[in-house]
Amino acid sequence: MKGIPPSAAPADRAGALPLSIGGLLNLMRTDAAKVFAVCFIGLILSSADQFLFSYAITDIRAEFEVGLETIGGLLSLSFLAASFTVIAAGVLSDRFGRRRLFIVLLALSALFVGGHALATSFAALAALRMLGFMLGAGLYPIANTLVVETAPARYRGILAGFLQIGYPLGVALAAMIAALLIETHGWRAIFYPAFAIAAVAPFLGRLLPESPRFQKERTAQGERRSIFAGFRDLWRRGLRARVLICFCGSFLVSLAIGGTTYFLPTYLHEHHGMGQAQASAVVAGSYAIGALGYIAASALGEFVLTRRNTLILWIWLGAAAFAATLWLAEGTWALLLGLGLSILFMFGSEAVRMPMIGELFPTHVRATATSAAGSLAVTTAWLTAPLLMSYGASRLGWTLTLTLFAVLPLLAGGGIFGLLVNLPSGLGIDQASDPSQRCRRSQAAGPQATARSCPAARPANR
Repeated sequence: MKGIPPSAAPADRAGALPLSIGGLLNLMRTDAAKVFAVCFIGLILSSADQFLFSYAITDIRAEFEVGLETIGGLLSLSFLAASFTVIAAGVLSDRFGRRRLFIVLLALSALFVGGHALATSFAALAALRMLGFMLGAGLYPIANTLVVETAPARYRGILAGFLQIGYPLGVALAAMIAALLIETHGWRAIFYPAFAIAAVAPFLGRLLPESPRFQKERTAQGERRSIFAGFRDLWRRGLRARVLICFCGSFLVSLAIGGTTYFLPTYLHEHHGMGQAQASAVVAGSYAIGALGYIAASALGEFVLTRRNTLILWIWLGAAAFAATLWLAEGTWALLLGLGLSILFMFGSEAVRMPMIGELFPTHVRATATSAAGSLAVTTAWLTAPLLMSYGASRLGWTLTLTLFAVLPLLAGGGIFGLLVNLPSGLGIDQASDPSQRCRRSQAAGPQATARSCPAARPANR
């Protein structure tokens, strides 16, 4: 194994260790493992909070006498508010730190979600929904940034990819809570567990270390940087194209994921005639199957293919599986298998999308870039998806609507991500985000490495 320069960052020196049982055991004793564990738990709990609402839609419509398009409008307004929150979260965490903001957002969002159970009018419920969701959305770019910055280079793709499993596991947890409580205790009962999450958040905060890369960058920058300097930096020539490609690709993929996530229980209930408990159980089982896709995508992107190519492959396989399920699947077991495979690829693509975006940008703008190019694309797509889905379902039927607004965007999104430079996995975080460092290292390694990782050394970016 080649020597590691003494100037390399601690994470990169650790990342140079060979992949082995001993290396994994050593990793478990590091701050990187502690950061991953806290962020992973936080995302599971936050995802469960946010997606409890989708399992209560049918009963909420009946109690407050509102239509599906009203619910779609509320979901879209929630994402509109979240679009501002994710940007603010990224900017503030780049300025003041990742750790404190993560814990504050987790605790406050859980309090507002628990408040759903106490709402006495649809207006009060709508306000609580918007507040809970917009604060919870800010957790995702911060958690991704923390893990990407603290993970050793050799294990960064695995840890950052596994972090994304918190999302489907949170949705599955919400489905299990709904399946256990909603038919026997009513829709309000499923929101009470959120108060326990708010109580746990401060204890998680005591275990979460701050990113050492952020601390080093903050010491170097001092108080000289404007709070809006990150936005200006993102539009520099070297970063602007990455922001636009990542945003457009993420928007299209998230349009499919968002519409599917929120209306999957309703689709099973209205199109396939399932009861609320049965629909929740099928969704929970589908997400449990889907969690395997995150693991497979993380390993494939780290050790076999590149993250970019794995992302494109997973998106297109998800589109094919979902189209087959929509048009061919009948019966509980066929739907469980088909939706499980669809989620495995469609949602599993997140295991490489968010880590890839985090690697493309330097430390001083990483959280801002992850928010703008990744999370903002998600919130604006999820803002749009409920409007399209609720409008289309009542006029075109669920099958055609999900084909138009989920399958086709997945195919287009995969193609857009193909415009990114195909970087090799395993680079140090600074080398991945800085083309000049990448080229210097590649030129030292030989012409083949230069052609793979230095865009200037080859005519095309494929």
